[in-house]
Order: sequence, then structure tokens, then C-alpha cells
Amino acid sequence: MTRILSFAAVICTTSLFLVTTAQYLVAQQPQTNPAAGTENRMQVLAVVNGQQITRDYLTNEAVRRFGETVIENMINNQLIMAMCQSKGIAVTPQDITDELDRRARKFGMSIEKYVELISQERGVDEQKLRNEVVWTELALRRLASESTQITPEQVQTELDSEFGPKVQVRAIALGDEARAQQVLALALANPEQFSRLAIDYSVDPNSASVGGLLPPLRHNMGEPAMEQAAFALSAGEISPIIPLADQFVILKCERQYPASELTEQGAVMARQRIMDELREASLGDAATDLFKQMQEQSEIVNVINDPELSKKTPGVAATVNGHNITMVQVEDDCLDKFGRDVLQSEINRTLIMQRLQKDGLSVADEDIQQEIGRAAVEFGFIQQDGSPDVNRWIAMVTQNDSSKIEIYVNDEVWPTVAMKKVVTKQVSVTDEDMQMGFEANFGPRVQVLAIVLQDQRTAQRVWEMAKSNQTEKYFGDLAHQYSVEPASRANYGEVPPIQMHGGRKVMEEEAFRLNPGDISGLIPVGQNWIVLWCKGRTTPVVEQFDAVKDELYRDILEKKMRIAVAEEFETMQSTSQIDNFLTGTSQPGDAAVRAARNQPPAADGNR
Repeated sequence: MTRILSFAAVICTTSLFLVTTAQYLVAQQPQTNPAAGTENRMQVLAVVNGQQITRDYLTNEAVRRFGETVIENMINNQLIMAMCQSKGIAVTPQDITDELDRRARKFGMSIEKYVELISQERGVDEQKLRNEVVWTELALRRLASESTQITPEQVQTELDSEFGPKVQVRAIALGDEARAQQVLALALANPEQFSRLAIDYSVDPNSASVGGLLPPLRHNMGEPAMEQAAFALSAGEISPIIPLADQFVILKCERQYPASELTEQGAVMARQRIMDELREASLGDAATDLFKQMQEQSEIVNVINDPELSKKTPGVAATVNGHNITMVQVEDDCLDKFGRDVLQSEINRTLIMQRLQKDGLSVADEDIQQEIGRAAVEFGFIQQDGSPDVNRWIAMVTQNDSSKIEIYVNDEVWPTVAMKKVVTKQVSVTDEDMQMGFEANFGPRVQVLAIVLQDQRTAQRVWEMAKSNQTEKYFGDLAHQYSVEPASRANYGEVPPIQMHGGRKVMEEEAFRLNPGDISGLIPVGQNWIVLWCKGRTTPVVEQFDAVKDELYRDILEKKMRIAVAEEFETMQSTSQIDNFLTGTSQPGDAAVRAARNQPPAADGNR
């Protein structure tokens, strides 16, 4: 039985559906034989430094990676078409044009420009976009519309959330109630130290880094208990302990915002927009129920996953109510939809294999296992004894599908290990690297408020206003009014503390020059200008270098490896002769360029 896809999943993958959708939609289009013209197709789709990648090989690789997804979507496509026919639902070419026009106007585009943009993004031509993607979405909408009802109460709830009052709070999240009681006592004794307590005690790292400050809370958006407690507070008040799941939360109210005032016309427009959004969102549940109903009432056999059935019905991938989906159809659809991406992956793999052979290197199973273990540790999959929890990591990256382990190893792990072997002699970790890494990860950081401006003229004006009243509150109000960066604007200038060697040298130097209460000069960062107000510095949690040097070494080595791998692979690509007949692109490579110029090979022997 195929999986039941949500409406969102179906829409995201509709470009995978059979071309028979178009045949159902446009009756005058002739039926096509998927096998027709096979003998005229190019059998070599790419040549990499003289090594060929054939159509048969690429087709097999595309099916290996995406065959299951393609078959599932073909099955679901058949079910959608059958239900449309049974209910007398038809989607006409004009319906599709109208829908594309509606979407294009939302972005201020013509249909032609919108179609061109979406076709490029999704890698489908206009015919497939119209007859598969948009057709399927419209068909699902019409099938699901009967069970989709939006009530006035739902609209009002969303209106209250979007335009109603808001409250901004700081939060301290604790892991146990006893600890929460202790921290609450400290907060009540010194309310002005609430942000410091959040930094020191909160187990939520995202909010702790900005003194516990959260984006403004709105009604009907999250945990009812937390919303109720927050809206009951006045500015400066601290809440009792709020039990939430496995945490205990303490809030301090920073400010209350009144409800937005809407004009009569604005309210009408807002209600209509919200109703449309709710109807669109509700289609997900309705479509999922439809798929479940269709599947329960249909006879579906996934032949490709059953070795015995595959022997009995060669060339058949699946059957839907007695209708065959052939392997030729699956292969053609896989190559059509995913061929370019898979071919690029195989070109890259061929380049790496050629480089390993040239350097006399190889990848052993032990290397693969070590890299999998390293990745598991990096992403926090660690057992109680500190060793990598490889089984749990593999289950996560393969979504508990053991058939995908080979794909994960071949497509993700092997290339990483191979390229690390290529660059390993180029990478070393120096004492200076270790010192800078220690300062960046474990050294003091500067706590600041920040205002981000788009042009120097406005930045100069805001800086002068800030200098005229160098208080934290006034600077925060300026950030809320003028900062163009959403987080600092919503949080009244609160941003995560600035570390050393974080990649923003000019801003770091200026931040570490400041004393509490100081305002920075105008700091150019990219196309923007930043003004900082210094709150102080954090206290390092780790002070002994030896306590973290091994962990630090592994982290720095891995980061330097990644940089070296990226640079080396870019060089391998740019200096190779690659002819990609599927995309119609070609590059001569260094050897061909030197031959054309009648130049001798490079002294280091590189191509």
C-alpha cells in the first residue's frame, strides 16, 4: 500500500505526476508511447575527462534514488483522476490560465514572467507546470471543497491573533520546579536583574542569549497557559511559575501593545484574506482524508517492492485497480524529473573517483564508519557512555527506512570521506588556531543592543539621536523604531552577544572596545550600517584551556577540512573537461586549454 500524502506534500511533488494527467485534461492530445523513439535517444549523457556516463547508468541511479517517490505519486495521480471522473469534476485549460494569472498578480507579474520563474525553480517546462502541477492542485481543491467549511468564529480568532493586543516578555525556562522556585525568589528580590538571570539559568539557549527576551506574544498563537499569564502582567511585573510540558517558565513583562486599529475597509479586506488563508490551510486535512478514502476503496499493488510479483509481471512497477504503471514510465519520469540533478551528482562522483585514482587513495569501510560516527556526535547523537549513537543517527537521516542506508552512504558519506583523504595533507591546526578558537567559543562576549540601518545618512541621524540620550531604554526605543533587521526591531535592539573571531572583524573590534553604557560609531557591515550600545560582557563558563582542547581541536580540524574540501573540489571542477549533453553545457578543462595554446603541462602535474 502506498503512503498517504498530505495536501502540502502532494502539491510539492506534483511535478512528479504522470503525463497522463495532461492526456485526461486535453482530450485532443494524442496518446504517446513511452518507449517510442528510444533508439534515437542519446546513449551517452556526459563525458568527464574522457569517461562516459551512459543513459542506462543514469536511469538506474535516478530510479534507485527517486523511484519509490515517483511510483507513489503516479499511484496517487491515478486515484485523483479516477475520483475527478467519478464526481464529474473537470479542470479546463482556462481554469489553469486563470489560476496562473491569480498567482502572477499576487507578485505583480505577468503570467509569462511568473511561468518562466516557476518553471526554472522547479525544473519543469510550461506544459508540465500547467497540466501536472496546477491541474493537480485545482483538482484537489475542488475535490476537497465539499468538506471544507470556514466558520466566522475561526476568522475572528485569527483576527484577534493578528491585530489584537500583544505583550512582550522575558522568559526564564528551568528544567525542574525546585530550581524554578529558587530563580523566582532571586527575580522577585531583584527584578532589574531578570535578564541576567535568564542568561545564567535559562535552559532555552535561544532566548537566554538575549536575556530571555521573546518576540511579542499574541492571542491564540501558542501555549494558552503562557499567553494567559503574560497578558495578565503589567510592565515590570513577574509571573508565578508556569508549568509547560517538561519545563517551568517564569515571565517578566516588558511592555504591553494595544490592539491595532483597522478601518472599515481594512477590516473587510483582512477578513477576506484570513478566510482565504484558512480555507487553503484546511485543504490539507481534507485532501489527506480524501487520499485515505481513495486508497481504502482501491486495489493498489506496489509490484517493484515485491520480488515474487516482479518475476511474475516483468516490466510492471505497480497496478492501480488493474491498471499497470510500467517500469518504462517510472524510468522515463525519474530521468525527466531528476535526471539533471542525478547527472550532476554522478559527474561530481566521477571527478572524485578520478582524483582518488590519480593520488593512489582509496576509501575503506572503516573510513565510512568513522565518518558516520563523527557526524552522529556532531549533531548530538551520543550514548550515555559518550560514544556515537550510530543506530539512532542512521534512523534519523534515513527516516527509519533501511532501504535508504545505501543511498545515504553513497551520496553523502563516501564523497565526504573521499575528499577529506584528498586534502588531509593540506590541513593542519596551529597553536594560533587553537587560541582563536578558545577565545571565540569560550571567551567573554559583549552584550549589546543593536540598530541596523540601510543607508549612512539615516544611520548618522539615528546615531546623533542615540548620543543625545545614552540610556538603554532610549536606545531600545530607537531600535524598535528604526532598525531594519526584524529581530532587533521586535526585541528593542536585543541581539545575541558578540564573540571574538566570529567572522565580523570590524564589528567585533568596535564592540570589544566599548565599556558599559558606551555607544559605538557607525559600523559598516555589508550594505548596512550598525550602531551598538554596550550593556557589558559575559563571564566565561570555561576558563581552563586544557579542559576543552581536545574537543576544540576536533571542531577546528573539521571546519578547516570543510573549507579545504570546498576549495579543492571547486578547483577539480574548473580544471576538468566536462561535457554534459543533458544540459547542453561543456567546458574544455586545463589540458584542452593548454593543448589549444600549445603550452606544456603545469609543473605540479595537475590537469
